Amino acid sequence: MTALPSPSMEPGPETPALRPFSGRDALRFLGVRGEPDAATRERLRRAARDVAAAAAPAFASALFDVRRGPDGELGFGPFSVRSAKLAYNLRGCARAFAFVATLGPGPDRLVRRAEALGLLADAACLQAAAGEIADAFCDAVVETLALDPAAAGRRLRPRFSPGYGDLPLETQRPLFSALDATRRIGVTLTDACLMVPTKSVSAFVGIGPEIPEPEKRG
Repeated sequence: MTALPSPSMEPGPETPALRPFSGRDALRFLGVRGEPDAATRERLRRAARDVAAAAAPAFASALFDVRRGPDGELGFGPFSVRSAKLAYNLRGCARAFAFVATLGPGPDRLVRRAEALGLLADAACLQAAAGEIADAFCDAVVETLALDPAAAGRRLRPRFSPGYGDLPLETQRPLFSALDATRRIGVTLTDACLMVPTKSVSAFVGIGPEIPEPEKRG
């Protein structure tokens, strides 16, 4: 079974813009509870500004028919995985998107520079801000996928990433190959299947059954 590329997958005009930075998730990543002090708020504000300026957001995706086998086996085009939790996430889904999204290498360079200068608090805030911005970008990617004709009139399932639950991190390798992610958006994998640039995310997103039309009352 072959992958069905979505028409809006190549990086370009359809790549969604970065979302406004709230700082809520970044503070959670930093382990801050309650109201942060003024210095932390200002450091995070600067970090978010710098990350957004350095980022080059992009994503690559494809649309697959979902094949089902025994014991949580799932097939996506040229590759198969085994995950009971992903199978549960995709219950009722005949098709699913897979994507890789990235902020590009710029945020990583900012963190390394701050660490090299001994600015560890700045480095931590850059990491936290980039984490929030990357997560919000993935939400925007999913909203872009929801506009694909294949998803019309249907709800998308929550994204499910390799390394989560019982879905092996090694799923990255066949997923990257199927999406041609390195050529398309420049994201590579280490020997441990970690993504470079580090502010990158891969995920499956199921296309659920059709949403029933509300009954008309006469």
